[in-house]
Amino acid sequence: MKKYVIIVLSMVMLNSPAFFAQMHHMGDKKGHGREKIDQLEKIKLIEELNMSDEVSGKFFSKRREFREKGRRLNSKIDSLCQVVREKTSLEDSKIPDAEWGKLIDEFVLAERKIQNNKAEFMNSIQRILSPMQVAKFLAFERRFREEVQGILLRGRKMPMPE
Repeated sequence: MKKYVIIVLSMVMLNSPAFFAQMHHMGDKKGHGREKIDQLEKIKLIEELNMSDEVSGKFFSKRREFREKGRRLNSKIDSLCQVVREKTSLEDSKIPDAEWGKLIDEFVLAERKIQNNKAEFMNSIQRILSPMQVAKFLAFERRFREEVQGILLRGRKMPMPE
């Protein structure tokens, strides 16, 4: 079964490796590749955790909320990075330390919110899944992410057509 997942992922990734490699930076405008990966991951998770329709509905609802909140928080951090880039590019402008301190505090707060979001998600799924399912989910999530990253990295190493 693992070979099946790898083959399917390879086929999806090999169809457009440049798109996947740049998806985050492009803002995932079309999102077709991301959708395919998410669908495959969802199917494999349901199978791996042996979830009923009711449990899978609750689980994926919580997961969707977690991911949406995470995207918003990461967007906030991206905008803070942009502010830092803009402020540091101003050669003749003296930015007071207090303003830098405020930016640092915003970074730390956003990072803390990301950690809290993860903790809230874990607490919520522990009320839905059995302890064994939660453990299997954590292991699956890591393994799946590593496999996708491996495929993406192999796709990036392909020579670009001239």
